[in-house]
Amino acid sequence: MIGIRFKIKNEYDNIFYKIFRGIDFENYRWDIVEDEIYSLSGENYFDQASYSNEEFKKLIEDGIYYPVFATIQIYRIQDEVGDIQTYEDFIRSKCQLILFITDNEFVDIYAKNEAWLNVIYRNTKDNNFENIQYIEDNKSHIRHRFSAYSD
Repeated sequence: MIGIRFKIKNEYDNIFYKIFRGIDFENYRWDIVEDEIYSLSGENYFDQASYSNEEFKKLIEDGIYYPVFATIQIYRIQDEVGDIQTYEDFIRSKCQLILFITDNEFVDIYAKNEAWLNVIYRNTKDNNFENIQYIEDNKSHIRHRFSAYSD
């Protein structure tokens, strides 16, 4: 298992909190690579390209937002950001997890830590997300391009 794919409701919510609840990302940072995520007032929800875990955690727990498109990468604090265009780039990179939201409701998450994927899978079940499936290391199930705007 290299990832999880599922469908979320097309609505304002604190979806990232629901997806990542229960995972300790203390020594990690969150890099917003692509985003079209709106606050309740219609403004762009994220105003930085990178967040410490503490900053990101506060934003996703306390806020209500509407994700249209998103590519978010998680790195250890000290690691360099890589240019990730394909699954092979992801595997070679220092990126530990990458999340895609496409068209308001389709979510793909790839992670190098299987324990994280198990927690995310449990969270998808607990939140009644739809069409939940594992992404296996099989070329037919892996995204062709690692971008929220394609595939």
